[in-house]
Amino acid sequence: MKKWTLVIACLAITVALSFGPLPNQAGAADVIKWGVLIDLSGPTSDWGKNQVKGQLDAMRWVNENGGINGKELQLIVIDDGYKVPRGVAGYNRLVDSEKVVGLYVQSTGTTVTLSKKIVADGVSTIAASFAGVFQDPSKFPFSFYMSPSYNDMARIALKWIRTTWKDKSRNPKICYLYPDNTYGRAILDTSKDYAKKIGVEVGPDQVINWPTKDATVQLTNMSRYNPDFAYITSTAMNGAVILKNAKALGLKTKFISNIRNFEESLITLSGGAAEGTYGVHPIAPYGAPVPGMKKVVESHEKWHQGEEGTNVYVEGWVNILCVAEALKMADKAGNLTPSGIRDAFEQFRKFDTGGLAPPLTFTKTDHRGSMAAKIYEVKGGKMVDISGWIELPQDMEYFGK
Repeated sequence: MKKWTLVIACLAITVALSFGPLPNQAGAADVIKWGVLIDLSGPTSDWGKNQVKGQLDAMRWVNENGGINGKELQLIVIDDGYKVPRGVAGYNRLVDSEKVVGLYVQSTGTTVTLSKKIVADGVSTIAASFAGVFQDPSKFPFSFYMSPSYNDMARIALKWIRTTWKDKSRNPKICYLYPDNTYGRAILDTSKDYAKKIGVEVGPDQVINWPTKDATVQLTNMSRYNPDFAYITSTAMNGAVILKNAKALGLKTKFISNIRNFEESLITLSGGAAEGTYGVHPIAPYGAPVPGMKKVVESHEKWHQGEEGTNVYVEGWVNILCVAEALKMADKAGNLTPSGIRDAFEQFRKFDTGGLAPPLTFTKTDHRGSMAAKIYEVKGGKMVDISGWIELPQDMEYFGK
């Protein structure tokens, strides 16, 4: 842990510097800046550190393999501590001072707060906040993300519950566990509506705020309803407490973690309590046998010997590989501007990341890049795919919600 803390400290100081220029590069005109607004010190910093590590390594790999049509990709990273005021200030610095061509935003609260300004400024963004509202380009024309929305993944989990449920005498029951913030509440309305439609009964919500020190009271309250499943919206260092408490209480409820909670560090932090639990995820676990993983693992082993790779790290790679592709397309078209980057993303047709994520398609009228994810189970301390791809129809019932 001390080693990792030191690495992040060094990154925070030197992150605006590249890993060295590409051959024949002349200067600033040959550098393309992309902003990263992320939590490296707050309640989701465990996730943020792995995400930024993956993004920076992907940047380095891109630059070592031709860059953006010969230009250098440079990530400018700002730690917002998962605080909205710091996020807004960081956004202003990236856009006004650093003159980035686009940026990545982690925090749901910051993304929602900045949403109108992003539209007014015309800044191309990708986000870790997979709130469904940002799928609608008629309202948010510059917003993209490289996964199904939080809402769609929650519905994928419900679809899996319903289709695998064996008891013909009753419907399955579920409860939702989440922090009382914009991120935690994002899925509730659409998930509960969908659950009702497909025959999954929903019990009382349990609010478990960050930092999570103990969730025994909420889990005890939940146990009175005796749900078959509980869906956790959290991050690993907080979700691990929930799973440890649930194991200590001897609960029989099956826990399903959302994308931000379900990662390899959840297994470690939970001290074995994650064994037998589930997660919904569109990103391949680190080391998965898919074609695109080779460069990811080789780079991680070369640059971070002795450290653990995670699916959050893989997601960081996916984000930058997609950004790099859009930047190459915009640059080749002679329109390396936010609108040019938007137009490039909207030309993605089943963009292939080599199995690191589902193929991505964006259009001018629909920014739902994918509607597919997998259900994984923790078995023997590993994430094991137990469902294959589960895909929702790309209909309009929940579009932009």
